Amino acid sequence: MALTLDDIDRNPELVSSFDYFEGMLIHFRPLLPNDELKLTEFLENLSPQTREFSTYNSYDLDEARELCFAINRYDKLRLVGLINNEIIIALFEFSLSIVEDEYERFAKKYNIILNEITDARFGPCISDQYQNRHLGCWLFEKIKKIARQMGRERLILWGGVLSHNKRAIRFYEKAAKDGNAGALPPDLSLITLEIALFSSICL
Repeated sequence: MALTLDDIDRNPELVSSFDYFEGMLIHFRPLLPNDELKLTEFLENLSPQTREFSTYNSYDLDEARELCFAINRYDKLRLVGLINNEIIIALFEFSLSIVEDEYERFAKKYNIILNEITDARFGPCISDQYQNRHLGCWLFEKIKKIARQMGRERLILWGGVLSHNKRAIRFYEKAAKDGNAGALPPDLSLITLEIALFSSICL
């Protein structure tokens, strides 16, 4: 039976892990209500460039409190990667709902019919000092496992990616290739690039 947000809220260990990355022990787990200060530090330390490619309302204690308050209240699951179980270096967001704009966009542009039962949206944010070190790809393997546990068969990028975010485009191109999801949409000149990923992750 697929895990639900309630299951994870009651027992975060169901989707948590401890593993080494480049000699560092990384705890990857759901965001918890008492993570406010850790999350504040993470958000405040993001560079202007990284903030440009993110979608948070602000990068301060207020936003951290809002994200922690939202745990298991809506349709989202947020996961964090921590060093020494203290310092957040990555934040991943799942949304288990598909908004109407995305149904229409994928149908019109790519002839892909999204399904809220089997599809989910996700968005990553990595601390600046850990970018370009393949941490995102490493954590994404964990994301795929969690997606399977939650009964999801396909992940789509939350809102696309800005066309000038070359680092992100390279990451998603590699992820799509590794996931055997087929070619990406060819037009990278679009303001945003919508990518359907990992259609076979649950097979």
